[in-house]
Amino acid sequence: MAKRTTSKPAAPATPAASNCAYDLKQIREIVGLMAENNLTYFHSEQKGAKLELRRGSDLDAVKELLKSMPVGSSAAPVSYAAPAPAPAAAPVAAAPVAAAPAASSGEPIGPTINSPMVGTFYRSSAPGEKAFVNIGDSVDENTNVCIIEAMKVMNEIKAEARGTIARVLVEDGKPVQYGQPLFELKA
Repeated sequence: MAKRTTSKPAAPATPAASNCAYDLKQIREIVGLMAENNLTYFHSEQKGAKLELRRGSDLDAVKELLKSMPVGSSAAPVSYAAPAPAPAAAPVAAAPVAAAPAASSGEPIGPTINSPMVGTFYRSSAPGEKAFVNIGDSVDENTNVCIIEAMKVMNEIKAEARGTIARVLVEDGKPVQYGQPLFELKA
């Protein structure tokens, strides 16, 4: 009697792998693009999956902030063990009050709303539409102030601080960097 062999069909890919919006190859490509373009942050959401990548160390940003602080100021101790998530609003420039020349050079002298990502800055939801905010408008933590396009995704940016818009620091349609001031608030 000859033994009859049956071949089993190939096992399907694991359900977790087939439902995932990102595969390892895509993530490696994104990491490579981040390195090529010297990007430190990437955020994307697809099919209910969220991907957030950071390069470098938040410790470097803290060190730079501490270097820029005046010598006589007292800063709260910084915990290096567990870095905090991205700040809701970037710290106010630690320049002394006597920084009148900064106003003439275009540097912000009041509190600012900073870009939480690298991308393209847009003041309105579409070309020709009304800007989200204008000079003199009051904003709070939940006010949408602009859109930043990153990787073909439009990200609504909230003020994350209370105040009145004093100046718009970026031209519509121009590229912005992570942490770059977008709006200056009245102090």
